[in-house]
Formats: sequence, C-alpha cells, structure tokens
Amino acid sequence: MAPISDLAKRWYHFPIVLGSLFLIQFPNLHDPPRFIAEYVALVALWLAVVSPELERKPFSLHRAYPALVFSILLVGSFVSKMILMRFGLFASPFFAPILLLALLTDRRLSVNVAVFFSVMLITSVEPTPIRFGLILVSNIVAAVTGSGLKKRLQIIRPAFFTALCNVLFLVLSLFSGESLSLDRDLLVSFSAPFLFSVVDLGLLPFVEYLSLVYSDIDLVELGNMNHPLIKLLSLRAPGTYYHSTILANLAEAAAEKIGANPILARTAAYFHDIGKVKRPYFYTENIQDRNPHDELNPKLSHLIVQDHVKYGLELARRHRLPLLVQDVIPQHHGTRVQKYFYHKAREMGENLSEDEFRYTGPKPQFKEAGIIMLADSVEAAFRSVKNPSAGRIRSLVEEIVSGIYNERELDESGLTLKDLEAIAGEFAKVLLNMFKSRIEYPKEEIKRVIVLAENPDSKPNEAQSSDQEDSKDR
Repeated sequence: MAPISDLAKRWYHFPIVLGSLFLIQFPNLHDPPRFIAEYVALVALWLAVVSPELERKPFSLHRAYPALVFSILLVGSFVSKMILMRFGLFASPFFAPILLLALLTDRRLSVNVAVFFSVMLITSVEPTPIRFGLILVSNIVAAVTGSGLKKRLQIIRPAFFTALCNVLFLVLSLFSGESLSLDRDLLVSFSAPFLFSVVDLGLLPFVEYLSLVYSDIDLVELGNMNHPLIKLLSLRAPGTYYHSTILANLAEAAAEKIGANPILARTAAYFHDIGKVKRPYFYTENIQDRNPHDELNPKLSHLIVQDHVKYGLELARRHRLPLLVQDVIPQHHGTRVQKYFYHKAREMGENLSEDEFRYTGPKPQFKEAGIIMLADSVEAAFRSVKNPSAGRIRSLVEEIVSGIYNERELDESGLTLKDLEAIAGEFAKVLLNMFKSRIEYPKEEIKRVIVLAENPDSKPNEAQSSDQEDSKDR
C-alpha cells in the first residue's frame, strides 16, 4: 500500500471512487453498516491493486490516465448496473469498460482494474460464487485478449472468448438450479460480447480525442504517413523527413526487441522533429550548399536550433497528437548539450558554460522516448561515416549508446544495461541491412535523352532564358 504522503498527492482518487460507489451501491444505502464496510474494502482494494499501476510510467506522467480510468469505471458501472437490473447479468456489458481500457492502456493495468471492477460490481447485486466467477473471469479475459490489438477486425478475439465464458457460466448456472430461460439467455450471453465490442470500437475515437490517450489501433493509422504534419515535413524539410523514416525503422526494431511498444516508438519517431518545418534550412540534414550557422553567433545558433522543440510541441498540441507522442518531442533531446555550438563558442574565445547550450529537457521518461533519443543520435552520426562496414557500424553504435548512458540521460527512462545492449545490437543489425553493399551490375551503352543542368538551384528566369537560347541555336 502506498505511503500516506503519496496518498495525499493522489487526493483526486477518492472523490471519483466515492462517486462511482454511490452510483452502483444505491440499493445498499438503506443498510449503512454494510455500505461503509464495502466502501472501506473497495478503497483498500483500489489502493492495493489499481493505484500502484497508475503510479507506473507512463501513466504517472499525465493526469489524463487516472481520469480515463475513473471515467470509464464511472460510466461503465452505471450502464452495466442499469442493463443488469433490466435484462439480467448475461446481457450486461460489464466487460465492455475493461475491454475499452485494455485497448487504450496495457495488459497489467487493465487486468488490475478488472479485478477491482469485478469486486465493485458484485457488491451491487446478490453475490453468488457463479455470478462473481462470471464477472471476474470475463473481465480478466477481456483485459488479456483485448490488449495490444493492432487492427479493428481483431476485436473479434476478445468478443469471442468473452462469449465463451458467458456460455460456460450459463451452463454452470443451470446446473446450480438458477431459473433461466435457456433459449433467450443462451442467445443473449453469446451475442452481447460481440455487440458491445462493436460499441467500444465506436466509442474509441471519441475517447481518444478527449483524453489524447491513443490505442495501438489508432497509433497505426496515425503513422501511415498521410497525416498533414508528416506531409508538411516532407515538403518543407525533406532531409528531416528521410531522417525520421530511418529513425522509425531503428526505433521500432529496438522497441520490439526489448518488449517496449514498437507501434508507439515508430509513430513517435515520425513526429519527433516536426518542429523543423519552421526554418528547415538551419538543420544539417536540410542544408545543401551554404551553412547559415557559419555567419551566426554560436549562442544564437543554439537558440534557433532549440526552437524546433518548442514549435514542434505547439504543432503537436494544435493537431491533438497523443500525449506520449508529444512527450517524445522534448524528451528525445533530454538535457544534452549542443556540443558543436559549445565548442565553436569556446574556439571564438567566448567564456560560456555548457549549461547555456543545453536543451531544456526533460530527460526521457519512458522506454520508447529513450530508444528514440538513442536512435536519433545513431542515425545522425551514421550519415558522417564513409564506406560503412560491419565493424565501423558496430563501433559507432557502441560509442553513441555508451556516451548517452554516461551522460546520465537515460536514468529516468526505465532502460536497463541489458536493454541497452539489445538496443545497440538491433541498431547495428538494421543499419547493416539498410546500407549493405549491392552487387555491381555490368555497364551498358545508353543513349542519354536528358541532360541535367550543372546548377540545379538556378533561378527559373535564368533556366528559361538558357532554354530559349538553345532553341535559337537549334
């Protein structure tokens, strides 16, 4: 159980729990001792089972997560109780709130909430072992099978297994002597999970829009490269766009290797540098001929480059990107120093400290953000490697990962040394596969039908005038 000081910080847990209990427990208000006993037991169960999960990253980073859990429980308990009283237990969508939560969070949290919700719901009806078993097993099955779905059609899986649980407990209820209408209850118990699973899918976009907590299903859709911000990046900063696509491959592979969320890692990688659509020509991957930083004071260069984080966050909030994707935008830089500008300032004789060239942070707060920080540095450094070989790639990856670890930037990310070793190995593997040399094809005599101008950046007027002169000569 959490310390008293932590409970004081989480004061907002109790009003919602109390409100949901009043909604679901109103038949027992005539029996104050029973109501008080149930209330104390449920609050204790909440603090022992659910509250520690909400203190786990990334759920502890935003109040949207506890608010989401409370809202789903509050509405779900009320609707479930109303349908239960009118049509019976087998028609009640008591598993639907847990399935919705499983789609939006992870398996651990949804299973723990399922246990709490099952105990809370059974206290509102006449408790029997079979009823409690039905509610508990169905909720846990919905939490386990509904977690990590990547396609909407996969909602059939939790619906089917929940329906099987309903039918099983219906048969047990018949053997226990409960009066049931076999034809009606059998049809309802099997069809209700499919019906309310579809209802969950219909509610999912609205819940995501309001909470900014996204399911893997919609993270996949968000990362399909058709988002307006991604298109804007490809047009204004094509170098950054290409960098982000490579980074997404690295981050996804590494996240899958260590058991993090590869879909979140890939989607967040696409948006991590979205702020570079503003003044894209100040960033290395978009510079073609003249480096504008050569004419600027290093401190001013630092401020210009640092501004892409602030502007990226502004764009992300304006387009209501998921909270965790927004978090990656500042966290993938952490509090690192822009060493190029710092050393340039020192060479110019300016007496400035490293802190004046630091990003504002925070450091990566969850594994996917830490992976993207590592992948960002590895990809940027790899572009400067000439004639990459397996040995050079492995050495480069080891140096980058070790350097960031030694800077203590990953202390709050949850990544272990074992994770870092697996991540580095996966980075090296992906880079080797992407940039391995190809066989040399035999050369053939080809008649050229196009000739590129020597200066592709020449002005349109100059190009038109030269075309006119060529036509005159012909």
